[in-house]
Amino acid sequence: MPDRTYATRMEESAAAPLLPLDPGVRRLWWTTAALTALPIIVAVLLVDVFIGVPLPTGVLPVVVTIAAVAVAWGLPVLRFKRWRYALRADDLWLRRGVLWTTTSVIPYARLQFVDTKQGPLDRLFGLAQLVVYTAAVGTSGHLPGLRADAAERLRERLADIEDDDVGV
Repeated sequence: MPDRTYATRMEESAAAPLLPLDPGVRRLWWTTAALTALPIIVAVLLVDVFIGVPLPTGVLPVVVTIAAVAVAWGLPVLRFKRWRYALRADDLWLRRGVLWTTTSVIPYARLQFVDTKQGPLDRLFGLAQLVVYTAAVGTSGHLPGLRADAAERLRERLADIEDDDVGV
């Protein structure tokens, strides 16, 4: 393969499509958010019933429940819309964040190893997470919400990249 110029590599990288996560990740995130919100709602209800607050009984639990449901439903939708990744000619490009956006560009030549992870909820929804590690201490990339088989294929694809033949 002929040596590509920097300009050619940049054109190829710019043309790489931005890929969304698997839509099933929203169900996973909704479940996680609900499991997080439930103890908060129960704690507020218990405080309202047994300790009391300077409001009529039941008002605070209702307000907290409405707020928790709104956040638990809305945040996963926004996260899904904001997460994107791209397999570019020389690097893996990741963008995430709802209020603060973070963009990471991980050159293939810097990859040390690539993992896939699955927690119990990931397995329940048929999803996996891809984690890439670089030589720099404390730097890695994390790509959640991939179908398990797609994460495995991507892991193998990235693991097969050799330092002297960078490119996907």
